[in-house]
Amino acid sequence: MSERGAGRASAHERRRHEFRPNYVSFAGTYQCNLACPHCSVPIEWRDRLPVPVALRFLEECRELGVEWLGFTGGEPFVYPEFVIDVARRGAALGFRFDKIVTNGAWQSGRAHAETVLAGLLDAGFTGTLGVSVDRFHPVGTAPVAEFCRAAAAVFRRDDVLALSYASPSRHEGLEKLRLLAKELGGAFEWSELLGRYLLVTDDLSMTASWNHLAPVERAEDLASAWDGRWFEEDWCEGPGQAFIVNPRGEVKPCCGFASDLDQLTIGNVREHSARELARRGRAHPYVGKVFREGLVAIREQVLRDHKNAVPGATSNHCFFCWFALTRGLAEGVPGRGGQIGRWCTEGPGTDGRP
Repeated sequence: MSERGAGRASAHERRRHEFRPNYVSFAGTYQCNLACPHCSVPIEWRDRLPVPVALRFLEECRELGVEWLGFTGGEPFVYPEFVIDVARRGAALGFRFDKIVTNGAWQSGRAHAETVLAGLLDAGFTGTLGVSVDRFHPVGTAPVAEFCRAAAAVFRRDDVLALSYASPSRHEGLEKLRLLAKELGGAFEWSELLGRYLLVTDDLSMTASWNHLAPVERAEDLASAWDGRWFEEDWCEGPGQAFIVNPRGEVKPCCGFASDLDQLTIGNVREHSARELARRGRAHPYVGKVFREGLVAIREQVLRDHKNAVPGATSNHCFFCWFALTRGLAEGVPGRGGQIGRWCTEGPGTDGRP
């Protein structure tokens, strides 16, 4: 999904403070060929969302007025038939495509990558392939460069690829990106105009989006995200206002760090229609409040009721949301999650279950 704040909603829509999803993203599988130490996704799940279930929900989303479609995982391309079939139906329904988030190293060779990507192109996919490249991905730059060349050859669009990297700050953690630029024979430089880094080759122009690294799930022993600055209210317009569908059919309202916590589940596509899920999101004791009153309101409640439970201030919205939910600090929802779903402790709001 897009970098936080790169809104898909109009200025008028952003003034409507309620849950009104305009984006649907499918994780057909959480399985992955890599095991990155900073990943907050339960890649241990073997579930795969059936294509017919996804197609039915996709059609309901379009009837509801949802405009954008994206894919994430796990690694989406270990379940290529899901991505291709859903993309084909999405194109026929008139969806606008966002990213397919990939590690760019799933293929057995360039021919394999080109075959799968050609099927995606034939399906009508017009979005971008978002490739994660940073020091946490246990793979060299050679296979990623191979994937980039395959994408350029198949799509013949210089903007078909985008990059993302996780690091404590925007100007850190760039080593693998620079190596990838060298591997591709390109240049990697900061753009004052765009406010982000660019990797440019003869065939490709790739923006690099920064993901604020946070100590969640597998990365809970990394450096803290308590950086001494409080986040500003953005009404979750970047990562939120979405139906994020996981391999079990569970639906969450955002793609942030907390998106795999049970506390954010607003329903299941096997049981609820898109219209019902939108209503359930607005009525949810936490989700409804986040979109109606804002995450700052949640923060004020947490600091008021549990002032000693928060060790500092953080500029990272998604980390604070995850922290408050796993510790049971937010009103109306129990505390659990973290450490790949096994984190539990005694404290306010905690139900004691792993």
